[in-house]
Amino acid sequence: AAINRNFGYRILYPNGTESDEVYEPGVFFCKDAFEGLSKVDQLVDGEARQALVAKTREAAKRLREQPEETDDDAPLLTDSSVRAAVATDNPIPEPPFWGVREIEVDMDEVYRHLDTHVLFKLHWGGRGVKGEEWKRLVGEDFKPRLERMWREQTYLHPRALLGYFPCNSDGNELIVWDPDAPGERELQRLVFPRQPKHDRICLADFYRPLNSAHPPQVDVVALQAVTAGGEVTELMAKLEAEGEFAEQLFTHGLGVQTAEGMAEWLHSRVRAGLGIEPTQGRRYSWGYPACPEQSEHEKVFDLLDAPSIGLHLSGGYAVEPEQSTLAIVAHHPQAVYFGMKSGFLPKTDRQASDELIAGTERDPTRLSELSDAEPELVDDGAGEGEPAMAEF
Repeated sequence: AAINRNFGYRILYPNGTESDEVYEPGVFFCKDAFEGLSKVDQLVDGEARQALVAKTREAAKRLREQPEETDDDAPLLTDSSVRAAVATDNPIPEPPFWGVREIEVDMDEVYRHLDTHVLFKLHWGGRGVKGEEWKRLVGEDFKPRLERMWREQTYLHPRALLGYFPCNSDGNELIVWDPDAPGERELQRLVFPRQPKHDRICLADFYRPLNSAHPPQVDVVALQAVTAGGEVTELMAKLEAEGEFAEQLFTHGLGVQTAEGMAEWLHSRVRAGLGIEPTQGRRYSWGYPACPEQSEHEKVFDLLDAPSIGLHLSGGYAVEPEQSTLAIVAHHPQAVYFGMKSGFLPKTDRQASDELIAGTERDPTRLSELSDAEPELVDDGAGEGEPAMAEF
């Protein structure tokens, strides 16, 4: 399940929809330790606790009373006869190589791709700080801290894999061909869900469909894996054992954002290698609305030989070490971000250029996390890592 604020509201009702009974002490979602401390401060204050409990129950009640969407008239998500109106005559770029290579990571370039806004606001506790206080915090603390940590760190060990494969879509599946036998020998089939309404988009639609020609006209898909290494996790455990909780949070944030910066840096390499515009195409990661099924990680691990750079999967198919990401890149000019309940194909020849990346904190499905306002009651299915769930 997606562990987000709405999930916290739902589990406030231990019997689900069968009863209006709530878990009396309360269940409170906390995105991070900073929000957790704020909630604890309110819970130990009698008056503030009462207001917090009432506000949480009211929000949970509003979510509970929202009518469930039904898609009785829509085809099943697995119906391969449905396809979004995505162009099939777009140019197919030529990749710089076929197969998988380990890419040497340029840490200077990665540093330039760090999203410091997300790092400072989401990971380092700057959320809610505004105006002159925010400028002071960034200028006197966060920026000097980041520069010092980056200069002095010895625990980031970046590695990256990039693979280009011939491919074709087949309904809701993407056939990944052997580069030595494109159109003839399948290596894997990646499976994606399809929107039950809206434009009925499926991620597979952004690749050339299989046709009756033999061999078929193949497209190209890029798969990538990056990791900042496992020593970050080891250092975090050491800092926690020593009671250095603030340093632990700063280290964790830097490790996570280093992995995200690496992913974006590698994506820019893919765009350059394919000879497409710097804003063309999109990058998607499993566990998010367009490709929510994390068990597909097994197939990507096999295609890229991800264990060769120290990656492994947890029992729930999460990529470990934590500071790691997998992604699939669609070069199609109409590629957009979407979920099963949201998202449309672009209505103009060129979508407004942006650098939002699906599967990172800049994914549109995660914007509410960075807002200082209470998030809307929208369950988009986007995962949020492993946030704290405070239960009292």
